[in-house]
Amino acid sequence: MMDYHSRSTLIGVDQKGPVLYLTLKRPEKQNALTYEMMEAIKEALRPVGEDWDIRAVVFQGEGVDFCVGDNPEDLGEWPAEYRQRKPGGSHGPAPIPQQDMLKAIRSLPKPTIAILKGQVLGLGLDLACVCDLRICSREAMLGDPRILQARHNTTGLTYILPRLIGQSQAVRLLLLGEPIQGTEAERIGLVYKAFPPEMVDSEAEKIINQISEMPTRSYAVIKQQILDELDMPYETALMHSFAIRQTNVIEDLKEGMEAFRQKRKPVFKGR
Repeated sequence: MMDYHSRSTLIGVDQKGPVLYLTLKRPEKQNALTYEMMEAIKEALRPVGEDWDIRAVVFQGEGVDFCVGDNPEDLGEWPAEYRQRKPGGSHGPAPIPQQDMLKAIRSLPKPTIAILKGQVLGLGLDLACVCDLRICSREAMLGDPRILQARHNTTGLTYILPRLIGQSQAVRLLLLGEPIQGTEAERIGLVYKAFPPEMVDSEAEKIINQISEMPTRSYAVIKQQILDELDMPYETALMHSFAIRQTNVIEDLKEGMEAFRQKRKPVFKGR
């Protein structure tokens, strides 16, 4: 079993059985992300894809808020990993650390879940949206206020949001900077479920436990198909799906078929 830890005190990394919890631990700043936190998240996820013991990854925030994004004046020291990639100019540093963190989450071949409370804004909304499922409080506030600061949106939300909730709703959030409550986020399909604040943790735990018992390898293959085929023509997507089927072995398939024939609940190993 791998020993998971964080390179930063601002990111908690805790394994509870088959679930890995990553907690943003900067509540005094409403969990605003820094370069240090972005690097710590990316580093913590690096071995997860090859670890059969991890069946799901959960992101959450310590304290009242999930994450209010990133403050350009409070990002900290530029990561040494990108020391040759920091162009000057009026636009400031490129969002390379932000993008790399988000890509690491989105491409992870494991189920990813975000538990959303309080404010979920800007880059915090990016982080939530690259996860597979979002579970939130009905009183949470989700939005992207960067337009109100005349800031660029270069972290992928302009790509992801229209695909999650359609162009009209994406325009509403991105171009008006208008936050919405968790109940509205559930209505438009931005989150999977919205619960009363006092029930979020217990209900999220039920969903997480359910996901952690699923055939994780099969989940990874289907997730790859979904992400790869988003912009493919239908016929190309069919060929891609066939290629994926021919090049991936799912050990849980035998158990799934036997359980179906025997009319019992399958016991998957995630392989």
